Amino acid sequence: MTEQLWTSVDEYYADALVKPDDALDAALRDSDAAGLPPINVTPNQGKLLYLMARMCRARSILEIGTLGGYSTIWLARALPDGGRLVTLEADPRHAEVAEANIARAGLSDRVDVRVGPALDRAFASGVPYLVNVLTDPADAYPRSSNLA
Repeated sequence: MTEQLWTSVDEYYADALVKPDDALDAALRDSDAAGLPPINVTPNQGKLLYLMARMCRARSILEIGTLGGYSTIWLARALPDGGRLVTLEADPRHAEVAEANIARAGLSDRVDVRVGPALDRAFASGVPYLVNVLTDPADAYPRSSNLA
């Protein structure tokens, strides 16, 4: 399958399954405007993350790799009242963009953005996480796999 065909199929499903959302659209726009790398999860992947967190009734989520907060918004929306998401981002500039995007989505009360190396920050709160999401770039997987 060519990349063009893959993109066309992905866009078709996104258009059919994911409704337009001002906060998510703004998060993508602001991440792009800030010069963040274009490696966000797709809308379909975001919705899948949301559905998986809802299906297992997650009350606590650990996300490794925040970038601009796009997947963070999807995941935080899946949490019940009182739920908590800790997201780890190594780059302070990315974290700053993410915090603004999360605040605009009205989710700052349930999201804790931690800046620094994931292995140093992952379990600092002592809270057990029901759902762990690794959205870090693939080259970070070997370092992050020790968290499993």
